Amino acid sequence: MKYFLTAFIAICLPIFAFCQDITGLWKGTMYNDSTKQSLPYELYITKVDGKYTGYTYSWFMVDGQKYHGVKKVGVRVAKDGKVLVQDAALIDNNYPVTDKNVFQLNVLDLASTGEESTLDGPFVTNRTKKYTELTGHINVKKASLLSPSDLLSYLQKSGIESNLTVSSK
Repeated sequence: MKYFLTAFIAICLPIFAFCQDITGLWKGTMYNDSTKQSLPYELYITKVDGKYTGYTYSWFMVDGQKYHGVKKVGVRVAKDGKVLVQDAALIDNNYPVTDKNVFQLNVLDLASTGEESTLDGPFVTNRTKKYTELTGHINVKKASLLSPSDLLSYLQKSGIESNLTVSSK
């Protein structure tokens, strides 16, 4: 019986993750292992024609100065249920120096407890000639589209938000 239950959970967990609705606004933090800083992080996921896509809004502190970046991201759910979020393009930033070849990959686990859904897991950036890879941890909770959001404000001001939809369950 014990082995049956373990096998059942192992088989159904990825299927359960596929049934979860990951679209919408996710807000939380991004912890950077190098700087030991935990800073705000927002992710907006949409699904159009069966494909996930989205945007992220992240902050960084350098020499006491706060910088932000908005990125278009690709989103997919792996067979094991992990939610993979990978940078596609940097669309806006106020960074003092920009290396166009730095991309971030988030490998997130989806968990739901009652009314709260979270995406949680590690991130890594690629190594470039100028920079070493960065690692850290993302932890975001599903938020109401009516909650204050720097990302949604940016998308609305730039006219991008009107192209996005949030699928209903």
